[in-house]
Amino acid sequence: MDDQRAVVTHYAILIGINAYQDKPLKGCVRDVQNIKTYLEGVLNPIHIQMFTATESANPESSSPTEDPMLWPTYHNVTSALEKITSSAKTGDFVYIHYSGHGTRGEPCSEFSNNSTGDLALVLLDGGKESHVRYLWGPRLAISLKAMVDKGLVVTLVLDCCFSASVYRRDPGIRFLPYDAEVDLKFPLDPEKSLGDGAGGPASRDASMLPNWLINPDGCAILVACGPHEEAGELKLEDERIHGALSYFLLGILNEYNGFSKNHKDMYDRLRAEFRKYRLHQNPVLYGNKGQGFFGHTNTKIITPTVPITETRGSSLELQAGQAHGVCDGDQFFVYLLSSTEADSGSKGDTMIARVIRTRALTSDLEPLDMTPTHVRIEGTTKALTRMSLRKFPIRLATDLPYRDEWPTALEERSLDVHNDDGRLFSFHITLNTSKEYEILDKSGQKIINLPTMTQDQTDVSSVCDIMEHLAKFALVRDLANMGPADPFRESFSVKIISRSGEIYHPGCLVEVEHDEEAKFMFELQIENKGNKDLFVYIYNMGSFWQIQNILRGSYEVVPPQNSDQRFTGIFRKKLKTVVPSGMKKGHRQCEDIVKVFVTSQPTSFDLLELPKLGDPVKRDRISRASRDSGSPSSEDWAALNFPVRTYIK
Repeated sequence: MDDQRAVVTHYAILIGINAYQDKPLKGCVRDVQNIKTYLEGVLNPIHIQMFTATESANPESSSPTEDPMLWPTYHNVTSALEKITSSAKTGDFVYIHYSGHGTRGEPCSEFSNNSTGDLALVLLDGGKESHVRYLWGPRLAISLKAMVDKGLVVTLVLDCCFSASVYRRDPGIRFLPYDAEVDLKFPLDPEKSLGDGAGGPASRDASMLPNWLINPDGCAILVACGPHEEAGELKLEDERIHGALSYFLLGILNEYNGFSKNHKDMYDRLRAEFRKYRLHQNPVLYGNKGQGFFGHTNTKIITPTVPITETRGSSLELQAGQAHGVCDGDQFFVYLLSSTEADSGSKGDTMIARVIRTRALTSDLEPLDMTPTHVRIEGTTKALTRMSLRKFPIRLATDLPYRDEWPTALEERSLDVHNDDGRLFSFHITLNTSKEYEILDKSGQKIINLPTMTQDQTDVSSVCDIMEHLAKFALVRDLANMGPADPFRESFSVKIISRSGEIYHPGCLVEVEHDEEAKFMFELQIENKGNKDLFVYIYNMGSFWQIQNILRGSYEVVPPQNSDQRFTGIFRKKLKTVVPSGMKKGHRQCEDIVKVFVTSQPTSFDLLELPKLGDPVKRDRISRASRDSGSPSSEDWAALNFPVRTYIK
């Protein structure tokens, strides 16, 4: 399709429910009405189906005030999903926004999250008494999978919560306790199956077994909070009530022309807003963060960014620290918005800021230039210099051409240069007899799976880009909390269990045989032994020098075991690794690292991600001459490596 922008159609399903018989809400209908107004103002045409349930002012009536054909019933919602799937064409956009109660029940399928249970949206059943009916995650996944299989671009926003641990009589919490009698009335359809191939593309060298998200490359899902938190309603100065996620999301869409942004950009800004207003919930993003937010982006390439917040006293806090490889002296740049520019969503000048104090998960920033008081700072920032990369010095062979260009180019990328003077080094750049640049490791072995770099077709800058990539990979590989053992590290255990039952602890080599047909090779198991929530992030460090989030979500939460709320305290994910097809001719094995981060509070490790070498990367080279939630007090973290060798017999 040469010009998708001219031919795609936008569809939206908006669901807002105030009129619950038990624990009615106040802001859900208003949430989706405001979203509808916004969509109609920026997209023409757009096909919107809106289902709302407004509580009647008559205390004798339990029915919503709307026409029953527009009620958010299970039948109406699932029929709308099926209708769009049948009528839309490849490349069309689908936006689904749910504002209402959520619930959580026992795991019920192989796709369930056994550590936190299954989620469900609490819809109406269509009767006069406004009883409810659950739309379970696996059933919702069937609809999403059908859309993705047809090539639709799906965004799902869920402004509700799914944790039984937060059920209270507070009317502003968007959760209802699970009622087994509801499920007895409406049993799951056994013929509905997620089927084979639900795990998404097989191109990833390490991948998760499927869960209810189905194909994470085909959709993006933004959730108001993790399964352990509250999704609350806000009362504004004008006494209007909104869901926190819906309110901040709409503000960001208006302010930043959100449809030209990808989900990661939007998510970073949301995180900054939630921290700025000190809300006790953390939105979570699952799926394809590079996908456009209900529209086309200018590029599919994601530039690593880090959220920043203005704390009390207008100081700047970077949402990254020692666990992310940030050091004192690192420099970041942010865009500034004047009040006029903020209204139009255009960019202002850039401001350079330096890290002056690094903590475990956050850091303090100091602007290098004075910031005008009328200028507001955006919610994200990008790395300009990374002092931690200097831990991996580069040796240059004496016979390299353009000898005077190499030190400058490497130093611009925060890399330290050693001449051939006998000092220790991490990488050695040489020129072989075929006039090709080669990169050797510290033992003198040629590093494999790099692009071919002939002298006459490769400039110094391109080779230095590869060196920066390799140094970043090494930085992430070596990241570890070297402090003494503490209660946090003792509060959990992480291990890998093979299909035959062998147990591997961090640092132990896991050897598996290549088998493309196998559903999984081994299981990663994380047990919470303490009494506080753990936040887990899982990355594959692959043989083509990529660092990929194989959870395909912001994080997973492992709540402590609690018999009353039926949390198991154990998080399990099945994984598989294969020898990439590009290596099979010359190599019978490959090396991966499964990197696991565990933290005491939510954060993001997006800054550490890398594409495969050879994939396009968007670079922002800026001259240096150019222009709190009450965060938890503890910033505990751990980083664990599981080396994996996959071999072909």
